[in-house]
Amino acid sequence: PWVGFRNFVDTLESGQFWPVLYRTIVFTAVKVALSLAIGVALALLLNRVTRWARILLTVVLLFVWAIPTTVSTQIFAWLFNNQYGVVNYVAGWLPGVSMQGHDWFASSTSGLGVVTVVVVWGAIPLLAISLHAGITQVPTEVLEAARCDGAGAWATFRHVLLPYLRPLLVILTTLSVIWDFGVFNQIWFMRNGHPEPGYQTLGVYLYSTGVGSSRYNTGATLAILMILALLVVMLVYIRQLFRIGDAE
Repeated sequence: PWVGFRNFVDTLESGQFWPVLYRTIVFTAVKVALSLAIGVALALLLNRVTRWARILLTVVLLFVWAIPTTVSTQIFAWLFNNQYGVVNYVAGWLPGVSMQGHDWFASSTSGLGVVTVVVVWGAIPLLAISLHAGITQVPTEVLEAARCDGAGAWATFRHVLLPYLRPLLVILTTLSVIWDFGVFNQIWFMRNGHPEPGYQTLGVYLYSTGVGSSRYNTGATLAILMILALLVVMLVYIRQLFRIGDAE
């Protein structure tokens, strides 16, 4: 039977939807911020090292990018395993630190922190290579003029490089938000297909509620709400593309 907007009303009035949405927004913001910060740092490093070091680092980044998310997620699950994980073993070398048997996934906060590491690790290659390509387009005479004026590394980055990179940063930030907002594989496979309530982000909650529980009306409603949320971000992306086109 036709129920009008009843599914939307029930979903928005549900006690589960808003905590999941809040967790998704915070989770996305942390991942995007870390990805961009590390991506910018690696882009600056690529611009300063020798040619062979730059080629080697670029090849390594491309290999990282080529690994499927299911494979990388399984590798990190082994690294952070509480019984034979390398992370606990290495951390135990630190003075006064005992990590033997520590379960990173006992708490959803630390567990989502591990998932964040996986997502950021996979996002860095595209960001770093794209930003390095943007840095190479900055006129050398502008950089030389900044050095002649006595600008240090931070001043050069803030007042010279950043204005040139701002359009590219806006595009990469928008794309990162779109990608990270719908993260699913990393959480799903890290929790072996049974993510606890504390691990429920919007994409996972949509699948668990819609497909996993055979509540396809609720799943379709969540999918539409997710599309509407991402549509706002896509409008920012499209607007920036038009601004770049007008500038050219």
